[in-house]
Amino acid sequence: MRTIKSWFWPGVITTALLTALAGWFLAGPVDQKLTDEVNAALESQNPWASADVDGRDLILKGIAPSEEAQAAALKIAGETPGVRVVENDTTLLPLADPFSFVITKSDDGILLSGNVPYGDSRARILAAAESAMPGIEILDEMAVARGAPQGFFDLASFALAQAAQLTNGEVEIAGETYSISGTAANSADYEAINAALRLALPGNGKPGEVKLAAPASTSSN
Repeated sequence: MRTIKSWFWPGVITTALLTALAGWFLAGPVDQKLTDEVNAALESQNPWASADVDGRDLILKGIAPSEEAQAAALKIAGETPGVRVVENDTTLLPLADPFSFVITKSDDGILLSGNVPYGDSRARILAAAESAMPGIEILDEMAVARGAPQGFFDLASFALAQAAQLTNGEVEIAGETYSISGTAANSADYEAINAALRLALPGNGKPGEVKLAAPASTSSN
């Protein structure tokens, strides 16, 4: 028995150590492969999300633009072959209620503030502002949020076009309510702004407060 013990236990210990070392060396490549697979699957439709993998346990991270996007990313992560458990470490963008968008025009330029939806909406709004008011300095203080009403971009584009017809003032969208105040640049712009406000507003907009002043040479309606 002494002879058996003298070679048996060292052999068992050696085998266990080799097995542990093999697992340790292989874990890194396996983890990385699974991480790459999940992130590649997320990239096409959910670029806001990313994944870290430890063994076969996955941690999903990122700020989701909507509950639907969050659920879709979790589904992708959970259905990736090799993933055992998905820990949801994602959060949602803040919900703005009402979702607001404000254009302030002054001698210093244009200030865009309030909220902007996730995605390419910021770039689209900035491009529309530059097109409506070329050569005017534009300051972007918009914050990304959830809760944009249907037709938001159409109403925002309309607001930018009307802001271009002011010398100074403010145009605000709060939910679907559209308000404007300030001084028209000239009599033609004064008439054009008022005429547009008498029609149905784009993007399901609803008329709010209107405080529009005519230029000094024009009588008020």
